[in-house]
Amino acid sequence: MIDVMASSVLNAPITSVWPLIRDFGSIGDWLPGVKSCQIEKDDPGDRVGAIRRLEMGDVGLIREQLLALSDTDHTMTFSIIESALPIRNYRSTISLFPVTDGDRTFIRWKGQFEADPDHAATMQARMPTLIYQPAFDSLARRLAD
Repeated sequence: MIDVMASSVLNAPITSVWPLIRDFGSIGDWLPGVKSCQIEKDDPGDRVGAIRRLEMGDVGLIREQLLALSDTDHTMTFSIIESALPIRNYRSTISLFPVTDGDRTFIRWKGQFEADPDHAATMQARMPTLIYQPAFDSLARRLAD
């Protein structure tokens, strides 16, 4: 398995950040490159087992399933169940932690996946720098507005 991770500090309290993360269907509001996002079968965005369909500008359709959601721990775990990306068995967790110095939020996005050797290094570099960090930057801008 290949492990990837990125983290950041957002200048907003966890009570402002968590509602944006916990709604599985709202990722289109803060993940760059999402053309559309829809929860299948009109499930609520916080129901474990819900499946979202992301139409991405660069890789097309991605279907992801919500595996776990904890309002107590401020964590969400999901997996990719369909994608054109050259990876398999992708699973990731987004976690929030309160930063008491200034009432800010530490955000960490960890992922794991398998990839063929010819794609492994590229995907390992891509996830944190071209997906996770731009998402954090977008969240920071949204929270500043």
